[in-house]
Amino acid sequence: MSRYLFCVLLMLTALLGGCATQIDVALNAIPDPDYQFDRHAPVLVTSASGTDENALNARYYLRDMVNALKDRGFQEVYTDTSLPRNHAPIKMTITFDIGSRQVSYRYTATDYGQVPTSTSTVCKNSKKKDDRLTCTSTPNTTYGPVGTSERIGYTTLSTFIATARDEASKRTVYLLRASSYNEDCQAAKVEAFLVEQGLQNLNFQDRMQRNYSVTMPEGYSCK
Repeated sequence: MSRYLFCVLLMLTALLGGCATQIDVALNAIPDPDYQFDRHAPVLVTSASGTDENALNARYYLRDMVNALKDRGFQEVYTDTSLPRNHAPIKMTITFDIGSRQVSYRYTATDYGQVPTSTSTVCKNSKKKDDRLTCTSTPNTTYGPVGTSERIGYTTLSTFIATARDEASKRTVYLLRASSYNEDCQAAKVEAFLVEQGLQNLNFQDRMQRNYSVTMPEGYSCK
């Protein structure tokens, strides 16, 4: 069973109990409108050169991309480990880049403190002979909002990028990017989810830009 199918089944069966019920996704796909995607020519799927961690993460999903491409009519799709020795020239190479990193953001928050609500006044007779009253006023306060201030928060950005390059011209002919911000989930689970979302929306004909939320099954855990 492929990791892609396993992730889908995991979400549907909700084997783990837990926290998050909704994951936000930003999806962007851009095919070259002037490029003819040859579904009969050999295609190579590999991991992008980057950090060792990202490169190794990407290799877990190479076969999922192979299967997704074959589902869309590409007949000769290989990874670098399954490529035949005497193969025809590679027409297109698709590289994967998957990873997560902490990012900061600014936000406005409400500040709380003691807020005056009323004033209590106490008057006493003066000790002097004129018997004048001496009054003292004391403000009464309650805890509440006193203003706003700008603060810095931190969250995790997970990203899945697939880039297709024509080997003859060395130019990029397709770019697929899926990303999500999350503060509660394991990075590996969000990354697997993004790959699943990206491959479901693999499209070499139309440009796509979507921002949407996916509600996970009840009891699903992202921990």
